[in-house]
Amino acid sequence: MAKDATGLPEVDKDWDVPYQPADFLDLDRASIPLTGKTPAPALVEFVHQLITAEGPIHEEVLLLHAREVLHLKSFTSPRKKLVLAAVEQLVEGGRVAVEGEFFDLPGRPCRYARRPFPGLAKRTVERVAPAERRTALAGLIHDEPGRPYGEVVADAVRFFGWTPGTPGAKSALASDLYRLRDQGRIAGWPDSLVVQASS
Repeated sequence: MAKDATGLPEVDKDWDVPYQPADFLDLDRASIPLTGKTPAPALVEFVHQLITAEGPIHEEVLLLHAREVLHLKSFTSPRKKLVLAAVEQLVEGGRVAVEGEFFDLPGRPCRYARRPFPGLAKRTVERVAPAERRTALAGLIHDEPGRPYGEVVADAVRFFGWTPGTPGAKSALASDLYRLRDQGRIAGWPDSLVVQASS
């Protein structure tokens, strides 16, 4: 089977998309105040748009992308607190869900795994949501069934742009594979993995 630039099989991967920060070219940055004790409605809406576009998104990545989009040289503690207070308002209003350190829209399934976009920084293991890692693993198994556990983990490491020595990569992916197995989403453990048909 032919391989793509990352060394993975070249197949039609409807679960595989490049990761790139959301585009906010038409955003009026001056209309988003980052002052005061509580977040302005415009800031709350901006944060919701960012989470809608990039969720599941890690808290640190959210803060980084908010700073970049708003063209801020630095993100002071009061500004960070305002952005996180906006997230808290969205959570309390039922418009955003929290899982660990990740934010997303409530009830939205993770349908895509995002590989690094050429030229942009790779996300660390901790900044890739477990749901996204599991989507990549299930996609890799679906696209090339019957492979052993170790090969699938190695492919997932490459998919996210990590190396075999990336701290925490193999253990996080192994944990995700165990979870997929325990949920009944994969079978053939551990030597011939296949995706189970959903009922």
